[in-house]
Parts: sequence; C-alpha cells; structure tokens
Amino acid sequence: LGHSIHLSSIRNPSSGSKYDYHLIAFVHPEAKACASTFESVGYEVQVRDTPIDVADIRNPDYRANVGKQSCCGEKEFVKLYSHVLTDYPVAVHLDLDSVVLRPFDDLFDSMLDGPDSSARRRIPVMPGSLPLPDVIHAFFTRDYNMVHLGHKHPGMQGGFLVVRPNKEYFEEYRQLILEGNFVNGQGWNGTYGGYYG
Repeated sequence: LGHSIHLSSIRNPSSGSKYDYHLIAFVHPEAKACASTFESVGYEVQVRDTPIDVADIRNPDYRANVGKQSCCGEKEFVKLYSHVLTDYPVAVHLDLDSVVLRPFDDLFDSMLDGPDSSARRRIPVMPGSLPLPDVIHAFFTRDYNMVHLGHKHPGMQGGFLVVRPNKEYFEEYRQLILEGNFVNGQGWNGTYGGYYG
C-alpha cells in the first residue's frame, strides 16, 4: 500500500507539471525479493549493492558505527546511485515514505535554466542562507524532526534529494565515506555534531 500511495502522488496528470519522469527503484541485493512488486507498478528495478565496503572505511569509530545508524545502516548509501543516472538531466531521490504534493517544476527549472530562471525567485530558502549559486547541482531539505532544540545545524533529510547526476560527485561521496572523518558527538570533520549519514 505504501508504494502505491507514493506512486499515485507522483503519477498525477492533473498536477500541471511540464516534466515527464522515469521511475527507477534502487534495490539492495538483500531486498531483491521485493523487486517484482516495483516492476509490477512501472518501476525499472536496479539491484545495487552498497557503494562502499564498510571494511574499507579508514576511521575505526565510523566503521564500527555506520552499520548501526538509521533504519538501514550503510545500505542508506544506495541512494547515492542517483548521481550516476547521467542519462537524465535531473534525478529525484525519494524514499518510499514520501508523498509528492506539488510538481517540482520550479526546482527543475532553477537547475536547468540557469541563474536567470524566474523559478529561482519562487524557491523558498532558509533565512540567512547564501543566495542560490549560478549552477545548482542539488536541492535538499533539512531533517528538523531529528534535531534537538537549539541545535544550530540540523542534518540533511536523506529521503529527498534532487541532483544533477554526475559520476564525479558519486565518487567524491564514496571517498568521503571511506575516509570516514566523523567525530563522535561533533559530526563530519568535527564541525556540525551528531549525524552519521
């Protein structure tokens, strides 16, 4: 039922979106038995292993803890494969518990039409944020449900990513994970605090 609600929120002909889409489900090999369900409702299934081997993570603390984080541990990194979908100008990663309420046209236009796109004026950004760059490589949202009161840097909500696919970025993320420069209680590079993902 969950995937059907998710899917019908995407397939909404009355949304007014000018963009078409292709549905791809990244399925970890351990969940391969679920692949036929996705195929039966129109997804192209790509069975993908985790893009890193946990044993290769150089930071012993991060290596020991990454598998214990969130629902899926290191399998969360399967979503990074959105960056290798270079046949598409933009890729949207949504976890299955996402519901799409409005078209993403302004996000896509802002990425594809450049700095003069009128859509950029309609993109809500956090107060105090830097202006949008000339070339936008990704959009994401923060995970405010997971932040403690008063925390200055809420983590990124990994269930919603809009990216310009780029294999170099995919490799850069892989290398960051393998470096594992995560400091317990202080975050990545000891700067933001508390997030493993």
